Amino acid sequence: MAVLSSLKFAGVLALATTTVQAQVFLAPPNDILLPASDSAKEPLQWLAANSPYFAGTDVNGISNEVPEGCTVEQIAYSTRHGSRYPDTGAYAEWTALYAKVQAATFQATGSMAFFHTWKPVLTNPAAQIAQESTTGYKEAHDMGYQLRTRYPNLYSYGEPFIVWANLYARVVQTAQSFMRGFMGHLATDSGRVITVNATASPDALFNSLSPSNLCPNFVDGNGGDYMTTYKSIFLPPITARLNAMITGDLKFTDSDVFIFPYLCGFESQITGVLSPFCSIFTDAELKQYEYAQDLRYYYGIGPGVDLASKMMLPYLNSLVGLLAQGPGVNGTSATGESFTLPKIIMAFINDGQTTELGAATGVWDDHPALGATEIPAEYKYIASHFVSMRGTVALERLSCPAASSKSKARAAAAEAVQEKRATETIAPNCAHDNYIYIRILLNDAVYPVPSCQDGPGRSCGMNEYVAFIAKKMDEAGDLVAKCNVTAAGSPSMEDVKGAGFFTDLRGVGIGSVVP
Repeated sequence: MAVLSSLKFAGVLALATTTVQAQVFLAPPNDILLPASDSAKEPLQWLAANSPYFAGTDVNGISNEVPEGCTVEQIAYSTRHGSRYPDTGAYAEWTALYAKVQAATFQATGSMAFFHTWKPVLTNPAAQIAQESTTGYKEAHDMGYQLRTRYPNLYSYGEPFIVWANLYARVVQTAQSFMRGFMGHLATDSGRVITVNATASPDALFNSLSPSNLCPNFVDGNGGDYMTTYKSIFLPPITARLNAMITGDLKFTDSDVFIFPYLCGFESQITGVLSPFCSIFTDAELKQYEYAQDLRYYYGIGPGVDLASKMMLPYLNSLVGLLAQGPGVNGTSATGESFTLPKIIMAFINDGQTTELGAATGVWDDHPALGATEIPAEYKYIASHFVSMRGTVALERLSCPAASSKSKARAAAAEAVQEKRATETIAPNCAHDNYIYIRILLNDAVYPVPSCQDGPGRSCGMNEYVAFIAKKMDEAGDLVAKCNVTAAGSPSMEDVKGAGFFTDLRGVGIGSVVP
């Protein structure tokens, strides 16, 4: 849910410091301008997965500056690809709409008058379909610059650097553009994008950046009856209002109108000019569209469904284990040589995995279920805030020896036998680091874990978060069996690696691309 003060959201983050004063960064919080249209103040910020990237609204009232007395020792960003051209199915809807308009005899007035000259904006569909757009390249490049300057102590100029990407064209393109923004001219010689093929072998089962690809029982419910019901409530009045500005035999249906906000977002980021579709709706109407998308993700692959929302849990379990061990973890390269895992761990994924990962983190564990008939007050499961283009789920490892006195109480609590067992199983090196915390950010806004937020800046103790995710794994049960995996050579649940590709680049389906 966009708010009119969103541009006031802390666009600067303080690096590790023992003083109160925050550093002021030159990198802007947003990659592009987010202008008002003729009818809405924030049209591009209500579009969920169809929004260009923008820094998330601080819905939890927590500064995203590094907490006083803490330093960031390591980070892990799992990032959706940047803005893109439409897929084949979506583009077919655009061309069908165009054909409908061209076949009609009509007179449109007001905000609908542009339909007299409108046509789809793709200039070379055969080459553009499903690829990264110009805005997408900028989003990724800017992110590279932003993280390089935000965390200068986590990378030294001239060091080799690698990132990981799901083997999907626009995802790899995003990773390549990020590398150029992060490393500049050194990217070609010293940088590599490690590609992960999610279906290359049975061993990729729950060991890839798109685990649902090998889960036969996986179903994306696309919001189910909740979204269908809500669309039947909010769309008819909007459709009637828009049709009232047209005379003749052109009449739009609710299904037509539902893709207009999609066109607002896509046309704007493809052309770099605010689309006339953005001037059709008020902010209130776009909020209704956003809520329909919230339902789509919540009851499609998010917290409102069981199996689909667990797809990225083994990945998160493995990733948290790496962060718990801290900087200096070694891996094995494709040639069998040892390498040290970067302090900045970057993985590029798709919107589905971004949503599933967000659900796995636990930040919405106490969130009331979304209803199908009206927008709830002050709810926080807002798709625009985490699954926008270039949306991010970030984990920061914080070292806070000089933080509040709470750390002493936490140190005593960390001696509990159950917690030590869980910690020692996954990350023995962190078992006694009681001033180590983990903080979760979605699109740069801090989201606390409801049951674990007593650390600096409402972070969670690393030991406790390791145990928290281990408990989630236990509660999820045998995901291999629940997926009904029968392929020969597939691992059992006890043997799935989660994210083994971070430290072993020798696997089948692991490739390398020059930025």
